[in-house]
Amino acid sequence: MKHQNSIPVLLLKHARWVVIALLFLVSMCVSGKYTQEIFVQLFLWAGLGCCWNLNCGYCKRNSIGHAAFFGIGAYATALLYTRFAVSPWLGMAAGAVICAVVALCVGRLTLKLRGTFFTLTTIAFAEVVRILSVSLKDLTGGSQGIVLNFNPGFLNMTWSSKRAYIVLCFIYMLAMLIACVRLERSKFGYQLIAIGEDTTAAEMLGVNSSAVMTKSFVESAVTTAIGGAIYTMYYLYIEPDAVFGMNEISLEFVLICLIGGMGLAFGPVLGAAILIPLSNILRAQFSAVSGLHGFLYGLIMLLVVLARPDGLLSLIGGIYQKFLARFTPAVATDQEKEAERVC
Repeated sequence: MKHQNSIPVLLLKHARWVVIALLFLVSMCVSGKYTQEIFVQLFLWAGLGCCWNLNCGYCKRNSIGHAAFFGIGAYATALLYTRFAVSPWLGMAAGAVICAVVALCVGRLTLKLRGTFFTLTTIAFAEVVRILSVSLKDLTGGSQGIVLNFNPGFLNMTWSSKRAYIVLCFIYMLAMLIACVRLERSKFGYQLIAIGEDTTAAEMLGVNSSAVMTKSFVESAVTTAIGGAIYTMYYLYIEPDAVFGMNEISLEFVLICLIGGMGLAFGPVLGAAILIPLSNILRAQFSAVSGLHGFLYGLIMLLVVLARPDGLLSLIGGIYQKFLARFTPAVATDQEKEAERVC
């Protein structure tokens, strides 16, 4: 019993959280602006990946239209801040409410769609929102976008130091990660996973698939809008292609979860920790040749997906479980029940 509660054993049992804590400590220690930028993007996209995972990862519905919710949250915050001097914290809440209403309507309309039909519908939805943002020039500034004034202060969600943004994005990621972990252990999470495995069988067992999928879709949209608001106040500039673009935003959600592991709480964190630095490094090293960094990035993604279609977290999780069984047998017994779900 004493062995099971020793500090090294406890650290091994909670290795994933230890890695998250170490990652944050490293981000606080680095001083280079470029490295700090990578950590801001890493934590922000890890949080956004968790948002997508809340719905699409667990119930296995591939939405390629989450850029719409990201962009709505971004524009709501920017417009309220520039037009009415409303604090971005309140603008973030307003964007979340708007996305909740929109997601409720879209979710209800697409409940019966499956597979390719659902994916195409989400793409069309995101494209319609993007076109509206370009067309409504008097409101959104059209293709020129919106430039926000740099006015440092907590109420303006704007700081001179990148470390403040690192902390903000880390808190966002941590909140989304905890939400995914709690979801996996809740009745609602089990219902969502059951729907993803076999909707008909889940309904025969008494699961209200319509209510569960709608609730999950709304939660995913609301949390994504919050990420869009943070993005806006960090870059202080938004335009339709940057926040509604399928390649820049929607596909990034999918890739992060696909590489890390869809339907796994820590999958998006691992995916972001791999893809964000890789993308920045390739862009920096091969920017001289037009399109080369994108080709290499896509090639690496293709090889990873072909080698590990269930994500890299399953591979790492399997190695981790073997390590526990070999060096800490007392803990291995406690981990057996959780191994299937985590890996």
